[in-house]
Amino acid sequence: MNKIKQNKITFILILSAIAIIFSSLTILSLPVLFNYKSKVVTIEKNFFKNFKIYLNSSGKITYKPFPKPHLLVENASLNLSSSKIKNDLINTSNLKIYISLRDIYLRSFENFLSTEILDSNVELEVSDLKILRNHLYQKINKPIVLNNCKIFLKNNKKEVILISPVKKITYKINDKKKVKNLIIDGEIFGLNFKSNWKRNYKSPKKSFNNINIYNPKIEIQNIFKFENDKKFQGKTQISYLQDKLEYNIQFDKNKIKINSPNLKNINFQLNSSIQLTPFFFEGELEIKKKKLEKIIDNFLSNLLLYNQDYLGNFNGNLKLKFADLKNKLIKKGEIQFFVNENILKLDKGRFELDKVGDIITDIDFHKENGETKFVSKNLLIIHNHIEFAKIFQVGSKKVKKINKIYFDLEKKIGDEDFIIKNVKINNKKKIQSFNEIFVVKNIQNLRSHIRKVVD
Repeated sequence: MNKIKQNKITFILILSAIAIIFSSLTILSLPVLFNYKSKVVTIEKNFFKNFKIYLNSSGKITYKPFPKPHLLVENASLNLSSSKIKNDLINTSNLKIYISLRDIYLRSFENFLSTEILDSNVELEVSDLKILRNHLYQKINKPIVLNNCKIFLKNNKKEVILISPVKKITYKINDKKKVKNLIIDGEIFGLNFKSNWKRNYKSPKKSFNNINIYNPKIEIQNIFKFENDKKFQGKTQISYLQDKLEYNIQFDKNKIKINSPNLKNINFQLNSSIQLTPFFFEGELEIKKKKLEKIIDNFLSNLLLYNQDYLGNFNGNLKLKFADLKNKLIKKGEIQFFVNENILKLDKGRFELDKVGDIITDIDFHKENGETKFVSKNLLIIHNHIEFAKIFQVGSKKVKKINKIYFDLEKKIGDEDFIIKNVKINNKKKIQSFNEIFVVKNIQNLRSHIRKVVD
């Protein structure tokens, strides 16, 4: 008897569960049958009310119950400005507007919970940055999410100057903490990064931005003080392993100035100016107390083995200066870079061979059989023959008539050893040449090779 009663209870519970599930699915799915065409104007109007973004829908709007109730806009354009002159910021066929079932059934469409944009391009012009900044500082919006998009930054001539693939952008306000957040998980210049921008309404003129680059591991901390659309200032700290770069930023009208404080514990010193319209940058970066091998492997290789798509139409000049290098022979030097419409050009570099003379060098990187190789063509101009004889331990009489030494230098990225070949003395084409290839492992090894050449 008890068993029959128990089976009956079990049957009732199963039946109730089925009824609840069926009812829930019915409630969730019933709005699919509604006609949303007549509500397009209302939806567009309330989209701006909730997100402070202008929506123009020219396609079908449908209701989707899963994974959570939302409206799907199949053909939409989004803008930060109502101006008809400007091009659309985003054109998408996959715009989701999340909404409560209550509002669906009431057909009010006033309170949207959040919105999500998938698989779309974001086309920003330099002039749009002011509008975007105004949105960050002035607008109160519901959560906005972009998944799998690509950001294109254009200059005033509509030319692409920067491309950034992005996995996810989250733009929301924490009502409890009174903090606004813009979180970006993406890629720039081939480097994966995550950026977290926030602004506390208790100090509304200040914003904080942390950027983490994963490989190589770099952390960037920014503090900005925003006065108005034409003027702001900030402070940035960049940490990479044991290295630290710190600089101050000043933006005034159309120009940005970047200057590092003169501090002893800073390995990188940056001084630069950027003109936004038309876009042009000119800067100088001084790197201190680094091994020459590390500069080649970690810095120059990443800089020169670039993807042209990431440069866009950047234009500008960058001078790299090296000081107090951790090298037995070379203590300082400089390299000049020029960037012009997808092309990064490298001018001849100049390095000082301690107390001896100058090395003028052409630098390049090659990829062979899956390996990256550093290659340079060099000219050593000897100014002090006595110091040359001392350093390389050769007879001073033997080097008196040697004024120039031409040589090629090669190194596989990650290897400690250098290879010297195609050595020529005094005249690149006519005078003494050496077909021997020299492997340099240390300073003693190099001295031995130099003696062989001189003799």
